Amino acid sequence: MSIIKCPECRSQVSTMAGTCPNCGTRISGQLRTCPNCGGYYLVTQEECPECKSPIPAPTSEECQSQTSDTPVVEENQKETPEPASSKMAIVGYLVKAVFSLFLFCLIGICVFQYQKQEKLKKELAEYKRLASITNPEFYQQFLNDYPESKHYDEIHDRMLKLQVEAKDWQQLQQGINRATVARFLQNHPGSLRQRICEDILDSIDWHDAQAIGSEEAITDYLSKHPSGLYVNEAAEKKNAMLLAKVTPAERTMIRGTLEAFFSKAIANQDIEAARQAIPDTMVNFCGKQNANAEAIVQYAREKMAKDVIGLHYIIGQQMGVRKETLPDGNTGFAVEVGLQETISRSDTNQPTSNQYRITALINQEQKIVRMNITK
Repeated sequence: MSIIKCPECRSQVSTMAGTCPNCGTRISGQLRTCPNCGGYYLVTQEECPECKSPIPAPTSEECQSQTSDTPVVEENQKETPEPASSKMAIVGYLVKAVFSLFLFCLIGICVFQYQKQEKLKKELAEYKRLASITNPEFYQQFLNDYPESKHYDEIHDRMLKLQVEAKDWQQLQQGINRATVARFLQNHPGSLRQRICEDILDSIDWHDAQAIGSEEAITDYLSKHPSGLYVNEAAEKKNAMLLAKVTPAERTMIRGTLEAFFSKAIANQDIEAARQAIPDTMVNFCGKQNANAEAIVQYAREKMAKDVIGLHYIIGQQMGVRKETLPDGNTGFAVEVGLQETISRSDTNQPTSNQYRITALINQEQKIVRMNITK
């Protein structure tokens, strides 16, 4: 058996093939060899398809051979179940079918793994999201969506704790105070609501510190809540208190100013001492507006009756002093103190003593800006 070109269509064909698989021309028993070129031609052809030379008429032996060969070829053809090309086609089909099945299974496995990974990613994302959620309903939803999750038991336990915590939180809302908030934190350590509770305690402590209003209360708040919501406001308030705090030296200066004013300007009716004790004028002196030194001395002289030979003054020991803004915008000292007045008379058996209350405003230059004297 050899492979030749079909004498009709020139496609490749086996010399043992019954017919050409391309054009259907009968091959077996119909081939002859060209005496000129050695190529093959059909007995029905008049010239060689290879060299195009005329084909001589077949001899009687060739015709007999042709006649005898034909049945043999047909018999052989009938005995062959199917040509080799058909077997190859079947094998190719089976290979393609097996490959297609393998490819389909591979794609199915890939799709399954992809969907599995995507579900795991979504589960992990939901699991992480629960770390900042206090509503038990979201935990129950996770358990419903991922019953096979490795975090199932953990999420279930957290849900039960949050259900109890949610009830306690509702009770807390009905009466918020330091005791109820502290009890909630004690019963639920590490709760996601801890920051809210700390802010509530922060607000309660700041409210109490403001209500007390002392430097100690503000300092106590800052020590309890160094990073509290009101730390800046508290720091400013404390700083303002420190600035407003009267030092011992300032208290001594204020007492000296008052003693000099009463012992000289009032007791001695010294007009020069009165000028030194005030600015150009007092804003108010015992009800008199813009009182000058003369007005002050006149007030003292009115105390000198015919039998009065002297005035004596003692400033009280308990003196209230606070810093206050003056009309000119500068800082001064608001003073409130008791004053004892003793009047000496020519009749020594009749001394007179009076108790007064002094309210005054003194500036940084130790000048009395305002004063009122009442019994």
